[in-house]
Amino acid sequence: MVLIGADEYQNFPDLPAVRNNLARLAELFRSSDVGGLPAGHVVTVCNPADYEEVLDVVHQAASEATDTLVVYFAGHGMRSPDGLLHLALGYSEQGRKLYKSVAFSHLRAAVLESTAPRKVVILDCCYSGAALEGYMGGADDFADQTAIEGTCVMTASAATQAAMAPADARYTAFTGELVKAISEGVPDVLDPLDMNSLYRHVSRELSSKGMPKPQQRAGDQGHTIALFRNKWRPPQEKPTLAALREEWFHAIQEGLLWHVRNIPALGKGRLRIDFGAPDLVGSLLVVRIAAQLARGESTAHIRDTLADSPFFTAPGPDRDELTELIAKVQSGFERDGLATTVVVLDGLGLIPWSPESTDMLLLEYWTAQRGRTVFRTRVERELRELWDSTDTRVHEALSALPSSPLEAYPDVWERLKDEPDFRVGNVGAMVLGQRGGGDRAWDRWMSTRTWSILKARHLVRLGGDLARCQAAQHALGRLLDQAPPGDEFSGVLERAEKIVQEQLEHIALAVEGMSAIEYELLRERSRDEHFQDRCLVTFQQHLRGRYRSFDSFPEHVTAHGMWGPLPWWSIALHGEREQSAAQELLARGGMQMSVTAKSRDADEVVITCQEPGPGPSRVTARLGFDLLDAVHACELLLLARRQSVTVDFVTEHIDEWDYHEVNLIGTLPIDIGADTGAVLADIATRALRRLLPGASGSAFHDEAIPSLESLLKASRLPRVCRYPR
Repeated sequence: MVLIGADEYQNFPDLPAVRNNLARLAELFRSSDVGGLPAGHVVTVCNPADYEEVLDVVHQAASEATDTLVVYFAGHGMRSPDGLLHLALGYSEQGRKLYKSVAFSHLRAAVLESTAPRKVVILDCCYSGAALEGYMGGADDFADQTAIEGTCVMTASAATQAAMAPADARYTAFTGELVKAISEGVPDVLDPLDMNSLYRHVSRELSSKGMPKPQQRAGDQGHTIALFRNKWRPPQEKPTLAALREEWFHAIQEGLLWHVRNIPALGKGRLRIDFGAPDLVGSLLVVRIAAQLARGESTAHIRDTLADSPFFTAPGPDRDELTELIAKVQSGFERDGLATTVVVLDGLGLIPWSPESTDMLLLEYWTAQRGRTVFRTRVERELRELWDSTDTRVHEALSALPSSPLEAYPDVWERLKDEPDFRVGNVGAMVLGQRGGGDRAWDRWMSTRTWSILKARHLVRLGGDLARCQAAQHALGRLLDQAPPGDEFSGVLERAEKIVQEQLEHIALAVEGMSAIEYELLRERSRDEHFQDRCLVTFQQHLRGRYRSFDSFPEHVTAHGMWGPLPWWSIALHGEREQSAAQELLARGGMQMSVTAKSRDADEVVITCQEPGPGPSRVTARLGFDLLDAVHACELLLLARRQSVTVDFVTEHIDEWDYHEVNLIGTLPIDIGADTGAVLADIATRALRRLLPGASGSAFHDEAIPSLESLLKASRLPRVCRYPR
């Protein structure tokens, strides 16, 4: 294989694209999945000193070739007074000094001397002066002059045409299409790619762009010579919503397991296969550990629960392996909630402060998968006994997931394209796009997602269709109202409206096949919710950037603060009486919360936690939030979103050397409830709007609010209240 080119000339315009031609073709010939030639079999000669260097290289390649000889030249072309073709080199000059160029007849003779059974010559050359302003010239009877028996010769242009070499293009026009065809493949052609198929494709592409049509001559079946693998692959059918949904669930599983990929407890072969796919069961165990940590359960308790579970093969993981697994999950959740900064989970829609939502999502999926292979009664028993789940939403997954509407969900654009009346298709596309407000509705929907769901492609497609169809339905309704009575175009509008309405019905059926968590990610967001989301994104980024480990409280008092992405509080106990009362409360369980604020626009909120009714413990804690402090306002909003908080009961011991030691007595999760959560969300949102005037625009979900970012950076570090387990 010999690649020859001249890009620098004394008497012709330079051709800088030629150097790129040579480099890319050499790369393709050497590529293992395209040309497959060893590096030593591809010789490149750029700007040869004289014709002897060219002919020597061609002669050597011709003598060594045993299978296929390929010679390529790119540069200016010249013709002698008798019309013979000459290949111009750097010192060549049109009309004279022909001895400083390469007579094609000499190159042809060198090729013919080769004993290789297959020979290919590719010429991308020009005549003098035609390259000015980006042209290369051709020769009279050019293609006929090149005829060589047993070879295939492809040329850049016909005998009397100029071949294009655009001044700003990376490659010359002919070689550029050649490179594209080799790199991307040729549709509907067998592999490998023969010279005839390559020529026909390149010829069609150049002609369609108004470029000169190349020529080809072949002798002794030379057109069947194949130099390259055909890289083209038939396009796959558009995946169904069900397939996209499966892809999403697998991505979640892989992401969760990636976080613990080096932990022996979940290594290959450590999980039994009779309870479901190991990746699914393993990812469920990871997120279940995160949810238990978020409730304040100790490492010892979680380890004992795992040790008693039947999911592991015998012998199960030992104490140290389980402790390592829990510690790994804890570090990930403490850092980012296992949902945002881990690259493989970013964009999946998982909410960092709610591991319970991801647990619910995967458990519903496990239930649906399990229901395909065993009886419903057994799945319900396993949900109770293995996963400790009695949630009705999970049990409904037995019949709802996966759903046939997800498989049969139609593409509204394809329906419009197939519509016999092209006017109906045009009107439908118009109202679903920019003119009918569909594009704006789509942008608005995407900008107000709960959390980034870009990798949840089934939700992106379904939600986008819903937003577009609703906007289109509204636009068509207006057009029909404005249409004059008896207007013939009304029938077109009515048909388009019917197609949109039918699509909305398909969307409704598909939504019924979603889980509760998917519906939460899919549903429309209010203006306040969008503002809250942006505030929480900013707060989460602040927490990750300024994270610090637990430190003993400088003052032994009741405190509110954060652990990882969660609100986490502590209640200080003084004296034996309070400690005894707290231990009784922990044994009984149950605390309730009340909110005290002068108004919804108050600058201060006091939250009281105590045992409900006339409980015997009389343990009461009051926590104050200064809503002029951005950290406090964001924590209150996060508390409202999570609708629960975990509280540590701690004591302080001071020894004879005045050393302070904080001791954990126990931990109690408190459910806030929807009503109290709504009150807190309203108060926190009002406070943040006062702190951030003008920051409620329609920016995308994952964009931080710069003004809030500045306020958070200027605030004190949020207190870390979770006592190490």
